[in-house]
Amino acid sequence: MKLIMLIMLIVSAISLLYVLLRQRGAWQVAMTFCLHGVMAFVLLYLVNSTGWLAGIQVATNASTLVTVGVLGIPGLALLVALQTYLI
Repeated sequence: MKLIMLIMLIVSAISLLYVLLRQRGAWQVAMTFCLHGVMAFVLLYLVNSTGWLAGIQVATNASTLVTVGVLGIPGLALLVALQTYLI
């Protein structure tokens, strides 16, 4: 079973590299996605490092990174509001 998963991972990685190298637009989309992910992590880090004064702390995990990466600052505000009022 592990061998099948490893083979699927290798084939998927090679296919992704092929698509990224063949089409310039796909490379640009991938880089934009990575940049948004990095910016989301930086925003979450800033909120977590400075938010302890006000008692605001948002967990840094895949779902919060995707939310902030896709929605940006409004997504971060949404997570802070959910954390403050619902949890």
